[in-house]
Amino acid sequence: MKAIYIQELALQYFPNSTPRSAITQLKRWIDLNTELQARLAELHYCKRQRSLTPKQHEAIIYYLGSPD
Repeated sequence: MKAIYIQELALQYFPNSTPRSAITQLKRWIDLNTELQARLAELHYCKRQRSLTPKQHEAIIYYLGSPD
């Protein structure tokens, strides 16, 4: 995994959305997944972050599945 911007990852999950809408949807998915929220809290994720560390990126893929 690599560091990635949240917008880039969100658009991978929601390719037919605008960047803002894709980010909103991804953050909603994160908010609905309590296990993912807990893991991201351990990794010092905050809601205003614009980029994800490799471990945060890996956690999102693990809990939400690959955006393919």
